[in-house]
Amino acid sequence: MNFNSLPHTLNAISNAQLIRRADERDADDAYWFKHALVQDTAYASLMRQDRKRLHRLVAETLERAYPERATELAPRLAEHFDEAGETARALFYSERAAENAAARYANREALDFYTRALDAAEALQTETRDSLYRARGVVYERIGAFDAACADLERALEIARATNDARAEWQSLIDLGYAWTARDYARAGEYFEKALDLARASNDATRVAHTLNRVGNWHVNNDAPQRAAAYHAEALEMFEALGDARGVAETQDLLSMRAFLAGDYLAGERHAQAALRGFAELRDVFGQTNTTIASYLIYSLLQGNTLALAEARRERGLDEKLAGVVRATRQLEWRAGEAFALLILGEGFASDGQYGRAFELLERGIDIANEIQHRQWLTATTLVYGETLAHLLNFERALPYLENTARWAYLENTARWARELASMNWIRTGSGFLATALIAQNELTRAAEVLDAAMPPDAPAQSIGQRQVWAARAELALAQNDAARAHAALDVLMRDAANVTPTTVIPRLWLVRARALMLQNEIATAETLARAAFDNARVTNQPAWEWRSAALLAQVYRAQGRAADAAQAARKAHEIVLYLANELNQEPLR
Repeated sequence: MNFNSLPHTLNAISNAQLIRRADERDADDAYWFKHALVQDTAYASLMRQDRKRLHRLVAETLERAYPERATELAPRLAEHFDEAGETARALFYSERAAENAAARYANREALDFYTRALDAAEALQTETRDSLYRARGVVYERIGAFDAACADLERALEIARATNDARAEWQSLIDLGYAWTARDYARAGEYFEKALDLARASNDATRVAHTLNRVGNWHVNNDAPQRAAAYHAEALEMFEALGDARGVAETQDLLSMRAFLAGDYLAGERHAQAALRGFAELRDVFGQTNTTIASYLIYSLLQGNTLALAEARRERGLDEKLAGVVRATRQLEWRAGEAFALLILGEGFASDGQYGRAFELLERGIDIANEIQHRQWLTATTLVYGETLAHLLNFERALPYLENTARWAYLENTARWARELASMNWIRTGSGFLATALIAQNELTRAAEVLDAAMPPDAPAQSIGQRQVWAARAELALAQNDAARAHAALDVLMRDAANVTPTTVIPRLWLVRARALMLQNEIATAETLARAAFDNARVTNQPAWEWRSAALLAQVYRAQGRAADAAQAARKAHEIVLYLANELNQEPLR
């Protein structure tokens, strides 16, 4: 067809009601078929070779006409070259389309184009196959498709080893280790250790630093935050020397998590803010979202109820924070991130006494974690759900949730979640929660068994998990009327606590100490501690400890013969409990 006759031909077809102009403002350039049936019929009427020729012609015309729009047009170019039988060129544009979609977190689109690229790469047996499998595996991991992710990452590792590509092998080991942190920390650790050996052998500082961070985070989740600190510190020093801004931001993010799980919430906040500044400068939306969620651990005062916190620990506005991070995780199609956010903010609402809201969020988190089979968030969210029930003194319902994550792993050896996850952080935190609930039910022998299995008696109290176990030990000693042993456990907790100052008050620990002093008939000192606990719990918005402090003050006043003060304190405790009950929207829990 002569080019000059093209407008006339298009007008004729348009007048025949077969096509229409796509845009009146740009009528000469674009037309649409009026009905898909017309397009399908016209396409089917072409001979196979004619189809291929036309697809090639369209693709090459687009390439020549719009070279500056190659990334934008990559999906169409990939399709046309594929239909033209130009496998190598289809591979090139499919990979570009996939990378662009992945960068925009259009994960389903990215998976489609990575799959097309892999089909072409396998047909050509190209050297890019390992990177394509790895890239698709990373996207699968992002959306929570664990089995598909591992299959791709294992295939990438296999190809890298077969081709003696040490860098690709290292990257596949890192990615596999990260994927397995959702399921099994023991297996994740094996991948990270192999990756560290390869990185050190390469003498590539960037590789070494990235691997140090992954190994450090692995130690954090295995309840060894002090050991992890050395890995992260070395990584940070290396990234700073390299001028690697992304590496520095990622390390600050991991240092934040290390500090939070080490029981230093204030350092956790500082590192989180540093990471957020770095990710903002890089315009890294995923990094910002991940760190923002982690920074909300400052609200996690079920796990953190043995820690020293600044009095003005938290601004209000949890609902706004929740809406922001959930919206961000959904835009990223990051299901594990959404489950993580629901866990952290659900615990925040529970700490604030907004139990109805807490249960709603935690149940949503459990549903998502179940859907994507993310064992870590399933274990953690179920555990926090049980502890929230225990805060309501609903032990009959709480114990199954707590036992699933703690007791079974040690005493019955049948809990799949905690055992398969192999995270000492969650096992010890869960053991502390469970033991406290058992003590409240006067099941002291079982509580002692849980605590003995969780941690040796000479262990420090430096991490969240360790501190939960030590706090439960103090409560167990108190329940056994052993004030001296309770004081000894509390001394360990205070010795190893971060951010302690002369004015520090930790309501939970202050109340245990006050009760131990009452056993020793030191009523006046017990009153001072209980009053300090009450005031601090009110200022830091911890109503669960506020009403418990008021209830203990009532006991203290009665022991002192101060009936009017005792009645007033008891009324205050009752008022707070009624307020909390009104926050519940699940009738069976009231």
